[in-house]
Amino acid sequence: MKKLLLSALALVVALTLASCNNGNNNTNDTSQQEPSEYDRELVKFPDNYDKGVNYATVNRGNVREEAYTSRKAIEAVQNGQPIPSGTVITLEIYKDEELSEIFVMEKRTGWGDQNPPDTPRNGDWLYQEFNGDRSLDYEEDIGRCFTCHANQERDDYTNTLGEMKSYELEDVTGSKDSNTESRLAGIPTEDWEVKSLDDNHKIIDDEEKEGMIQNTLTTFYFHEEKS
Repeated sequence: MKKLLLSALALVVALTLASCNNGNNNTNDTSQQEPSEYDRELVKFPDNYDKGVNYATVNRGNVREEAYTSRKAIEAVQNGQPIPSGTVITLEIYKDEELSEIFVMEKRTGWGDQNPPDTPRNGDWLYQEFNGDRSLDYEEDIGRCFTCHANQERDDYTNTLGEMKSYELEDVTGSKDSNTESRLAGIPTEDWEVKSLDDNHKIIDDEEKEGMIQNTLTTFYFHEEKS
């Protein structure tokens, strides 16, 4: 009888320990499956990104990507300096020539500390994904952005640093912007002759040059009217 009681007691203890171990294992599995939360409020949509420098175009089949950033960022890279805090890189993603997504990465001092402890830290860069209509894409897994850029540490976690280095920045008067000043800058003026107005109101003694300026000013006028 005594042996029977001892056997029963041993069985109860064994079952209790097994139950505790199973409970601990289940708890660990649950914690490992919980996704890490990235701060999706810091990176805002850069309203005037397309006024910056369109420094790279990448084509992949039916997908075309247009990369924009500031002149300040490109100048820093070309001078061998780190990409400055405050830099925003915006990537338009077109599928079959329709704007599908807009990817934004922004660098600010201290932002790397905003990531949860169990997530990658890509310097001080944070990422955001927007739909083609500029609304926030909550379905996009931002964690993929960190993983994709993590192997570009030597290029400050960017995929287009080479394009920034090789992009040909020009002076304001010779920039690639299609404004009136840059168009006029390309017209040689050293042999121009200015005359007083005659009955036809012509002030330039060269029909070709006159036509170039007239077309430029007309284009500028209609551009201002639309804006």
